[in-house]
This record gives sequence, structure tokens and C-alpha cells, in this order.
Amino acid sequence: MNLMTGKTIRILLLEDSDFDAELVIRELRKGGLDFVWHRVQTRDEYRLALKSFLPDLILVDYKLPDFDGGQAIVMAKEICPDVPTIVVTGAVGEDTAVELFKKGATDFVLKDRISGRLLGAVERAIAESSNRMARRQAEEQQSQLNAELGRLATHDPLTGAASRTLLLEKLEEAIAGIDPIAPDTAFFSIDLDSFKQLNATYGANLADQVLVETARRLNAHCGLKDLVGNLGGDKFFLLLRRAGLEQELPALLKKIESCFGRPFHLRNLDITVDASIGGVILRIPGETTADILAQCEEAMRQVKLGKHEGIFMVDERIIKELKRRSLLDNEIIEGVKTKNLFLLFQPIVSLQTGKIHGAEGLLRFRQKDGSILPAAEFMDALIRTTSLSLMDEAVITNFLESSRGEIEPLLQRKDFRFSFNISPSILANVGYAAKILAQISKGGAKPNSFTLEILEEGLMPTNGTVRENLSILQQAGIHVAVDDFGIGYSNLVRLSRLPINELKIPRELIGGIKSGDARLKAVLETIVGIAKSLALLIVAEGVEEEVEADHLRSLGCQYAQGYLYGKAMPLKELATLIEKQ
Repeated sequence: MNLMTGKTIRILLLEDSDFDAELVIRELRKGGLDFVWHRVQTRDEYRLALKSFLPDLILVDYKLPDFDGGQAIVMAKEICPDVPTIVVTGAVGEDTAVELFKKGATDFVLKDRISGRLLGAVERAIAESSNRMARRQAEEQQSQLNAELGRLATHDPLTGAASRTLLLEKLEEAIAGIDPIAPDTAFFSIDLDSFKQLNATYGANLADQVLVETARRLNAHCGLKDLVGNLGGDKFFLLLRRAGLEQELPALLKKIESCFGRPFHLRNLDITVDASIGGVILRIPGETTADILAQCEEAMRQVKLGKHEGIFMVDERIIKELKRRSLLDNEIIEGVKTKNLFLLFQPIVSLQTGKIHGAEGLLRFRQKDGSILPAAEFMDALIRTTSLSLMDEAVITNFLESSRGEIEPLLQRKDFRFSFNISPSILANVGYAAKILAQISKGGAKPNSFTLEILEEGLMPTNGTVRENLSILQQAGIHVAVDDFGIGYSNLVRLSRLPINELKIPRELIGGIKSGDARLKAVLETIVGIAKSLALLIVAEGVEEEVEADHLRSLGCQYAQGYLYGKAMPLKELATLIEKQ
């Protein structure tokens, strides 16, 4: 028989008697065991065979000329501890037998009772050894699997960079050990520029290779305590920890920049990859991981906006600005809860008649000191605090409830519309159109008194829910306007297929009229022509001077808004202005 399927058993026999050796081998053959054997008689031969013969089973006599079975067992356990050892010998005392088992003997067979006993002992020993090996292999495989799962939990599977969990853990350790006198840690936020365009141009596989190569290049400059992290996609972080950091920092910054200073050679292509990088030296005790991340992100954003070149390290100005924003965000959150917000309205006039055709409702926030927060800052704060969608859902309802008496005459006019901005994400909500129509109906108004403005990038690309909401709104009589057209994606094919009524042209394109910028004027003329071809109404924003209005009128633009016709004003002031007309 073959107890180890597919393998011939290798038996090492330590026996100084020719007769006894033949007796053992004959007994094993009688049982049909598939085996090869090697006999040794001395200590040195035995030691050599343990290393070179590589036995699956060891049979040892107890009494030998220069050493005994007990010493042989100990030697076997030192050299090949997993191989079972059976003592095959003459009569020995009970105490000796117990001692042999303590030293590691697997079994014990007396030579005068070898018939039938030896084969059974060998079968058990081999089976137990095989089971132990199988268990050990299973345990090793499980250990490897656990290690791999642990690595996947702490590392990005694509780039091998540290995951958010591990990165924040190491950053917390660094923060806990901040030395303000001799700082030893710097943290960097690295954002690959134009990665989406690279993905679209070359495909996801090559874009993935760019991420892998980025991680490799950053890791090339890391020491044992440093860490490269990836939070998904084109966002990397770098944690550097070393003594004398500030003295070494200029050289470190050059090394980081060098990662993007030469092309990425992929698929026989040399691809230029630029990155916006912001960094901070950890020197202020008591700061949190959120503080460090926010500082790094802001420094990186400054580079991405073109306000700084190279790697921008956090300075006192950024720290103060982030603290100011934090206080402002808390104030905004509280203001949203208490509805400490109000609407101003900017007139939209007909370029042909000069009459007010409608008004855009602009949400504003009054700060605790009584000042009105600038519109751009207010919108940024709403986005940071994820409050924008809440405003979208409530603004029309609040408008109808709080201003009923003042807006009633305007709601009755067939040629007057109130425009409100909505955030792009809200259009992707199932049932949004039905909800807004219900709000208008409950307020006693009609859909054809309203225009909803959506930023161009909010419509590009669209999904089924966005298109469905737009169609329902338009069919009900609400106008849908694309705001700031011409400075976003400007996908003309998709634009032609969307259920929209208006295009709003931003100030950036109108500014070329007075300055005489021929290219901007050409773009403006093209956009107006496209809108006219698609039978869309055109509203020019930010009109400040008559020369701009005259040019827009000559192009066929129907409506305009801007300081030339009035700033954003309270509803009463708007109503008075309309009455005067």
C-alpha cells in the first residue's frame, strides 16, 4: 500500500545488525508498502543522512555502538523535527520507554513482536505526519490569506500605497510626537492635474499605470518611516518623517518635484503628468488629523488655482484663513437652521424694450456682525457644509410663503418670471420635479412664473433621472435655463437634445465687447448663433455698460441683467422699479 498518495515513502533505518535490518525491511515489504530505504550504523552516517536523504520516516535501534536511540531521536528533532521517529529495539525498561517518548519518539516496537506491529506503527506514524503537514499547510495558507486581507485593508490594491485607515493612523502617531522646536514630520497632498482628460484620452488601463508609476516614483524617495498614501484615483498623500527635517526640506522638495519632472514612459508613449502639491510641516502641538489634512488640501488648491508655483508649504496666512472658514461654516450651518437667509432680486430686462421681463432670486446670508457675506464666499460655504441642496428644496417655498402679498401682482403677469438657481446634484434625485411642482401649487402660483437655472456642468453628462426631471419641469411650464454657458463642458450635441429653454451667457464672455478682444467676441457671437439656431432664449449676465448692451442687441440677444439695469435688490424695491416703468 502507499500511505502518501503519489509519493514513495523514504525510510531512514539506524541499525547496526544486518540480521535485524533485514528483518525490518522484510516485514515492511510483506505489508505491500511502497518505500525506498537507506541504512546507517554510526552517529556520523546518521547525521549526514538526516540532511541528505530527507526521510519521511526514521526507524532507530535503541542500543548502538557509539550512541543510543535517545540521542538519535534528539538529533532527528533538531535536524528534521517534523519527521516521525519509531524505536525498533529489543527489550528495554519501562522508564527508558517513557524517556524515549518524552524526547519525541512517535512509537515503540519490540523486535520480538515485530510481526504485524511494525507495519501498523508505520501506517499510523505516516498518517499522523501527513495530517500534521496538511494542517500546517492549511494554517499557513490561512495565515497568508489573513495577511493579504490585512494588507488590502491598509493598502490600495492597485498602487500598493497606504489606504486612508493606515495613513491617518500614521499621521496621528506623528501628531502625537510633534516637537515644535525641532519638527521631524512633513505631510503633502498631491493631486494629479488633468487626470480625467488623461483617462478619457488614453483609457482606464493606461491611466491606472500612471497611478502605479506615481506611487513607485514617490516610494523611491521614502525611508523606513515614510509613507505614500492613495485615497482613490488621482489623489496621493506623502508622509515624511526624519531628523533634521527643516534643513533637509529643500532637497526633499526637489526630489518630490522630480517625480513629475520627466515623462511617464508607458506603452511606448512619453506622457507628461503634472501635479499640484501642497505641504505642511507638523510643528503645532494639539492639531488634529483634520487640521493637517485641511491645511494641506488648501495649500494644494492654491497651486491648482495657479496662485503659487511648485510645492506650496502651508504658512500662517492659510492657517488663519482655515480658522476663519471654520467659524464661518459653523455660522452658516446655524443660519440655515434658523433660516437667517434672505433673497435679493436682480432685474432681467428686454434688450429691445428696456422693460423688466423677470428677476433672478439670489440667496444671501447676513452675518452676526450685520454684514452681508459676499455671494462667492456664501456659495463656497454652502458647498463645504453640504447645505446647498437643503437651500434648493426650501428657497421657492420660503419665497412664496414670506412674500405672498408683494409677489402676487408679478405672478399674475404672463410675461414675468422669477429665476432661481438649483444645484446640479438635486436634479439626480428621483421625484424632484414632482416635489418642486407641488411646492409651487401649494403656494398658489403657476409653473410658468418660474425659471430654474442649472450650471452647465450639472447637465454634462446627464443620466435618465436628470433628463426625466427636466422634461417634467418643462412640460409643466417651468423654463429651464443653462447658466454660465460657454465656460464649462459646452457639449453642443447633448445641449441640442436636452429639454431646456434658455442659455445664460456669463460675464467672462461679455467682457470682451468693451476691451475689443476679438476672440472673445467671436466666441460670444458663435454662442448666440447656436442658441438662436436651437430656438433658445438668450440672457446675458453681468452687463455693465451701454456699449455691451448695444452689441448684444445687434447679435440678437433678447435679455440681459447686470449693474446697467440694477443691482440685486429687495423685492419691494424691485416692485417699485417695475411700477415706475
